[in-house]
Amino acid sequence: MAIELRRRGIDDFVVYEKLPDVGGTWYRNTYPGLHCDIPSHVYCYSFEPNPDFSMVYASQAEIQAYIRSCADKHGVLDHIRFETSVETARYGVEGAWHLELADGSNETHRVLVGATGGLTEPHYPRLDGRDRFDGLQWHSGSWRHDVDLSGLRVAVVGSAASAVQVVPEVAKVAAEVFVYSRTPNWVTPRHNREYTDAERAAMRTPQEWNRIRRGLYRLGLLWQEAFEKRPKAIEDLRHRVMTAMRDAIDDEDVIAALTPDYEPGCKRILVSDDYYPALARHNVTLVPLGVTEPTETAVVAIDGSRHDVDVVIYCTGYRLGGREDGRPAVELTGRTGDSMRTALARAPEAYRGVAVPGFPNYFTIAGINGAPGHAPVFLVAEVAADYIARWVERLLADNLTSIEARPDATHQYSEEIQAELQQMSWAEDCPGWYRDRNGRILPFFPGTWGRLRREMRDLHEEDFLLS
Repeated sequence: MAIELRRRGIDDFVVYEKLPDVGGTWYRNTYPGLHCDIPSHVYCYSFEPNPDFSMVYASQAEIQAYIRSCADKHGVLDHIRFETSVETARYGVEGAWHLELADGSNETHRVLVGATGGLTEPHYPRLDGRDRFDGLQWHSGSWRHDVDLSGLRVAVVGSAASAVQVVPEVAKVAAEVFVYSRTPNWVTPRHNREYTDAERAAMRTPQEWNRIRRGLYRLGLLWQEAFEKRPKAIEDLRHRVMTAMRDAIDDEDVIAALTPDYEPGCKRILVSDDYYPALARHNVTLVPLGVTEPTETAVVAIDGSRHDVDVVIYCTGYRLGGREDGRPAVELTGRTGDSMRTALARAPEAYRGVAVPGFPNYFTIAGINGAPGHAPVFLVAEVAADYIARWVERLLADNLTSIEARPDATHQYSEEIQAELQQMSWAEDCPGWYRDRNGRILPFFPGTWGRLRREMRDLHEEDFLLS
């Protein structure tokens, strides 16, 4: 968003960032084995190609360095107030947002853009007596780099995106690893590798860069086809996963425990080259059960079985919301005095993922139904930032007081989107957070990134209230 404003000649803006540096999840998460699950040359800005990515799927350190280089190159670092948290934001009748910061100071802005992300604070399972455990324990999102796991007995609780990357690395050094997998996932091979010097040199030409990028993007559309429940795509993904699983594991009981009872696409599709091989190691034990509680020295599964361990690592995802207690990152109060939480509890809808009725001059990046399931966040953010920046230009050019999405237009848009989403894989019955209590699917846009971009080329001013 900041880069887009700068590219349009708008310099009067501030970015509030609670962390000490840019990068968001790629700054905060540093657990071993962390790589992107989208190819590097798609997982970047279209206007800022990076031929220097060393691997097909870049590491955390490379992605963090790339984000910082973009912020530096485009002159946005001077606009960022690091280690600064916005606690509350209240819309005033004069058409401005009044912010209260964590240090007690106040700021006022005509336009407010939320880009805080929805999954930022580590989530721990609700276990009786979790603090009873005498050994070390931490969440993958708060990795203890000061602890040497060599020769230790380690329990990894969880089997989703972080676990499939953590387990292989921990298994290389730990004496024993117990992987508690309550719900199996579809883990497709990543086929990661380093680029050759010749390949990286070739990618410095725009033609080769664009050719590779287009090819990788098209490969990613297989996931979109699975989300659309196309039988060929689902069978293709199933075949890839089962082949990789059987190539690594001989034990039929373990294979059965690792095979999901839902189709690929219902939950997040995971990627790893070494998770299944790690589970076949002599020092790794799969426990296909949830955890009930830890004791002082062990972890107890729901069947009563227990394993003595020295360390417990929770790979159990992140809380919805931006705080440890599940509250939003910023408590917003809109034009009518309702909080954002109240407004969305009443009607969990957003106009094209960027605007919510009752909250004038407030926009979001990848908000409700704002992101295609197959598309990298960089490309989604580009589309949203371009759309929002055009509204900012309109507000400044015409000296508007407020820009607010109309409730009727937002509801109509949301109903149309939900009708499509209810026919997709996310509507199937599998564990996860994609659906709310009424069965509405809130994170995703049903179409491709190309469709999203086309639909947001027009501001659709008739769907807004301007004053």
